Amino acid sequence: TDAFQGVLARLCREDFVLMRGKEFLEVPYSISVVFSEVNMQSDTSLWNFTVLAPIRKGIDLVRHNVTGQLMVRRISPAADFPVLCAVSLVRHPNLMAVYDVREQDGVCLSLCEFINGTTLAEQVQRSGVFDIKTAKNILCQICDGLTALHQSGIVHRDIKPANVMTDNGGNVKIIDYSISRQMKLSKNQDTVIMGTAGYASPEQFGFAQTGGRADIYACGVLLNYLLTGHLPNEMMHQGALKTVIERCIEIDENKRFATAEDLKKVLQGKRINRRRNFRPLPGFRSGNPAAKFFTVLFFILWFFMLLVYINGFPAMWNISWENNLRQVVLCADIMVLWSALPYFLFGDIFRMSEKINPDNPQNGKYVLRILGIAGIILGFVLIFITVKIT
Repeated sequence: TDAFQGVLARLCREDFVLMRGKEFLEVPYSISVVFSEVNMQSDTSLWNFTVLAPIRKGIDLVRHNVTGQLMVRRISPAADFPVLCAVSLVRHPNLMAVYDVREQDGVCLSLCEFINGTTLAEQVQRSGVFDIKTAKNILCQICDGLTALHQSGIVHRDIKPANVMTDNGGNVKIIDYSISRQMKLSKNQDTVIMGTAGYASPEQFGFAQTGGRADIYACGVLLNYLLTGHLPNEMMHQGALKTVIERCIEIDENKRFATAEDLKKVLQGKRINRRRNFRPLPGFRSGNPAAKFFTVLFFILWFFMLLVYINGFPAMWNISWENNLRQVVLCADIMVLWSALPYFLFGDIFRMSEKINPDNPQNGKYVLRILGIAGIILGFVLIFITVKIT
């Protein structure tokens, strides 16, 4: 259309940066204004509605005078205009749609999707906590919605039970973008400190700029609430998803799940396909001096016993079945039970912990450690039996 061609002409005169890959770069305010003008020119008929009833302060239920479609009209500060323009360009089944946005009389007006359903907060208050399977399903849908937002460079910043709804068909919807923001590489912290107490990540209190992992933090708190009815600092879930929640709510954002997609994969019991950095040998991965000391001692003994095996015991010069048996047992102990097996088990090299217990890999790691210790003990038992026999 002529209007769209005019917008393209204006875009060509603007200095702007697009998002490359998964790196979120700044999109200037002027771009949002241009996109808003497209919406206003093409969707002017959307504003032909009648207010039916107030939902709460600044939010009204409206009905279109021609189509009869129910919508939600929200009145918010003018500062919300750029981010709501960006949200209006995102369409996803797990996100409340923003149909159109405009500025008028110093405020921001937005027309949003009407969702016929209830919030998670209302459901917990009415029916109690959710079972693990249902809570997983809800969180996976939330992760899908957040992935769409994050890929567009938008952080929700207020994921909580009152801001997530399920419609009559069981579909989960993230609502209320009132404190959402666009990620900008040029800033190292948020301009305004916002968020809901208990659900807001540490970054939202001015320590750093909020990115997608701030929403991951809130997802962990929300998951704990769905399973216990309480915040993690009040009552931590002690079931299969405890380690998932704990990783989500890490104070250091770098220790949380990197993306909402990664969180969803773990909830589904899938492996996160992310290249691992080089991992030190078991025993050198922590700052525990005792662990490092015993690890060094172990490797010294390992090399000593290997040299003994290569050079042979004094009694081994006489070839006999006893000598051969001792060599086989000692070789098995050094090469397998005391070396390869502990390394693979303690190091969880093939991520066997995820196969043992997909819901709680930490429990799988405990099993692997027990097996590793059992292997070391078995090596000593075999040597003792061999000595007795020979």
